[in-house]
Amino acid sequence: MKGFTFCGVVCASLVTTVAVASAQPAPAVEPAAAPPPTVEPEPAQSSRLPELQIHGFASEGAFVSTANDYIGESSQGDLHFFEAGLNVSSEVADRLRVGLQLYGRAMGRFHDQPHLDWAYLDYRWQEWLGLRAGVIKMPFGLYNEYADIDASRLSILLPQSVYPLQDRSALLAQTGFALYGEHRIACAGSLEYQAWLGTLDIPNNALNVDGATLDSVDTRYVAGAQVFWHPPVDGLRIGGTFLRASIDFNLTLSDANIMALIAAGLEPAGYDGKLLIEQSPNDLYIASAEYLYNDWTFAAEYSRWLTHQSSNLSAVLPDFDRDNERFYVLAARRLSERFETGGYYSVYEIDANDRAGHDHTAFPIRSNAFQRDLAATLRFDVNPVWLWKVEAHFIDGTADLEPVQNPTPARYWGLFLIKTTVTF
Repeated sequence: MKGFTFCGVVCASLVTTVAVASAQPAPAVEPAAAPPPTVEPEPAQSSRLPELQIHGFASEGAFVSTANDYIGESSQGDLHFFEAGLNVSSEVADRLRVGLQLYGRAMGRFHDQPHLDWAYLDYRWQEWLGLRAGVIKMPFGLYNEYADIDASRLSILLPQSVYPLQDRSALLAQTGFALYGEHRIACAGSLEYQAWLGTLDIPNNALNVDGATLDSVDTRYVAGAQVFWHPPVDGLRIGGTFLRASIDFNLTLSDANIMALIAAGLEPAGYDGKLLIEQSPNDLYIASAEYLYNDWTFAAEYSRWLTHQSSNLSAVLPDFDRDNERFYVLAARRLSERFETGGYYSVYEIDANDRAGHDHTAFPIRSNAFQRDLAATLRFDVNPVWLWKVEAHFIDGTADLEPVQNPTPARYWGLFLIKTTVTF
């Protein structure tokens, strides 16, 4: 069983409004002997539609690995690496913005039909306080809010230890509200902050259990906060994020497993096969730092993902607590107007207390306990709207692989990707 890694979501909607402005000049003050002032007709009312910002993107690519199947059938080569989105936003009133995005993908084993990716109302009351409501992007680390914008970054795959592709649908946005703002601290720079509360939209492929069917996923809540300090150093930001969620997975066991449990005396005759797996709480912490200097970008993040899992079949699925350790360091440089290159080193360890997998009960194969990824990327911008990327990964470990697709994984392996994106 490989659990949800959180512990392990073309048409446009046109939003219009009418702004009415009227003005009437004050009458001039005339001497008493002068004739009465002429009454000017009131100017005709004017109206305008708010300006719409319409943007979109479409990406296509391919990937292949030297061994193991990762994010798809990579060991055979996989051409399913497509994603597209269309977003619309507008300032419909003073300090009030609205926006939405439609998104779909067929990326390896992750297939999402076109759906509403996010949709929000954003009212900025003051610089220090604003409110967003709807299906809103969720702050997590440096780059989660930009995970769907390929043109905004160098790498094809964000560091998978902190931004796993399989969790993109669950972690990108939450349905609820968020408070945000920025506070200037005299000569010490400024603080940028957000806090949010809502629920997650978790797809039904989020949890894989052999011999069971996932019926539904219920997110009781997700809450979190993020603070970034922008010191008086151009290009530098340092901060942290905390996120907590409570999630229930409702499954039905196969007939064979139901019969086996009854035969073993673990469940009474007539057991209906219903299985409830609770992950509560899921606590995610991340410390982040980024520095932009001339044509250089430097970034590093360190994260811990703590999960408590229980079920109504504790004899078969015992309760456990898991403490993932995840981190990366990144460097990139813009070489010219068209070329950019760089790379990162990313580490994912299932158990922070057993990083090397010495516990053979938990890790029959030691390399299942970790995954260390050294990646390098080259980006070529053909023009302002069209780009190409090529990327290579040299990987030690198999912690992020699906066991069902990789019964005998190779410890050392490579992954190579190519991708092209058009934006407008």
